[in-house]
Amino acid sequence: MIGNRGGLLAKIAGAVILAGIAGTVAFYKVPAFHTLLHPHADNAAGGGAAKQEKTQYTCPMHPFIVSDKPGACPICGMTLVPRESMAANLSDNAAQSLGMVSMNPTQRLMANVATQKVARREFGLDTLAVGKVTWDERKVAKVSSRIGGRVEKLFVDFTGTRVVKGQPLLTIYSPDLVAAQREYLVALKGVERLKDSPYEDAREMSRSLVDASRTRLKLWGVTDDQLEELARTKEPGTVFTVFAHRTGVVTERLVSAGQYVMEGAALFSIAEMDPVWVQAEVHEFEISRVPPGTSAVVTTQAYPGREFHGKVAFVDPYMNVETRTLKIRVDLPNPGGLLKPDMFVRVAFRGRKGTVLAVPESAVLVTGERAMSWVEVEPNTFEPRMIRVGGRSNGTYEILSGLSEGETVVTSAGFLIDSESQLKGGQSDPHAGHGASEPGKGTGAPAKVVPAPAAPAPDHSGHGK
Repeated sequence: MIGNRGGLLAKIAGAVILAGIAGTVAFYKVPAFHTLLHPHADNAAGGGAAKQEKTQYTCPMHPFIVSDKPGACPICGMTLVPRESMAANLSDNAAQSLGMVSMNPTQRLMANVATQKVARREFGLDTLAVGKVTWDERKVAKVSSRIGGRVEKLFVDFTGTRVVKGQPLLTIYSPDLVAAQREYLVALKGVERLKDSPYEDAREMSRSLVDASRTRLKLWGVTDDQLEELARTKEPGTVFTVFAHRTGVVTERLVSAGQYVMEGAALFSIAEMDPVWVQAEVHEFEISRVPPGTSAVVTTQAYPGREFHGKVAFVDPYMNVETRTLKIRVDLPNPGGLLKPDMFVRVAFRGRKGTVLAVPESAVLVTGERAMSWVEVEPNTFEPRMIRVGGRSNGTYEILSGLSEGETVVTSAGFLIDSESQLKGGQSDPHAGHGASEPGKGTGAPAKVVPAPAAPAPDHSGHGK
């Protein structure tokens, strides 16, 4: 009896234990089974709460303003928007693209983002520079004294005077010149006295003395007319007149009346006004555009609307190491002497012309030695593109590689988009995409950019265990 009761109690206890185990298993297995059927059901609530806690707000106009709470921008007063909405228009592929930036239509309007198609345009590769008018060094000459003596009178007594060839400049009294004239007169008398002499040697010697005296006077600057006058009057002149030997403008007066001068002393400097030189300076990267023979158009504020045309005659063989510029000399006709030395001018060197692929200057962001543009690859989605540019003319850049005809580039607010890319973690690396910028690699190849760090995956470690 007792044995039967013990067995019965053991059976009842076993049944109770099995029922508890079954209930426990059912309690844990039902949620697990539900999780297998709906793997994201539990995560939705938990993830939404986490997302709500981590939402950040930013200003569409000033993306560097970031706040944990909604409110107004402290700079412009605009309502802050969730940063997550910046990527609302991205497709699944675009969301994973490297370095892209997206914005909604309102943000685009407030940021004043403008775009333009890449197209072929008429392009004139002109090089602009500033320059200064100078004398033509080949047309500048010194007037010097061929004899020593005292300056008796100045006919030209200030700089800037325009003189013509043969015009008297000054007179010099020289004892040596008086003595030489007297010797010449004596030699002439000797020839006259011996012209009927039966001795040929004597006649020849007298003629040689006349020639020697004449040559000496001519070396001192005495003209043939002055020698004829001396032979006619038989009176030696006490002063010697110095004449201008070219037409031009007196740029220097180096003597004064009453001053004693030595043989060879400089008296005046005379320069011709037509033609003149224009010395312009171009940057190092522009040297290849202005070889000798390049046409140049010179303008100045002194004569609005008037152009002076010349050609590049000389390129300096050395560069200014401080300014990294090179001097270019333009030979320029100067009818009427309108252009004055030391006058500042603008110079346009006419380069090649043609139709090339080009974009506005505002579409190019220069980063050191490289350049980039933002390309709209999808509506309101922008991709950084490393490009290679050529010349610049009339507000446009020539595109050598990196962009294709018909692509859409940002022409306004490019720096704002670049700043937003930096804030989102995607950097438009100026060193990336170098291969796409090399000659011969074709155009339109997307540049390599630094990837933006992926968003952290939701933590599901507490579910399904």
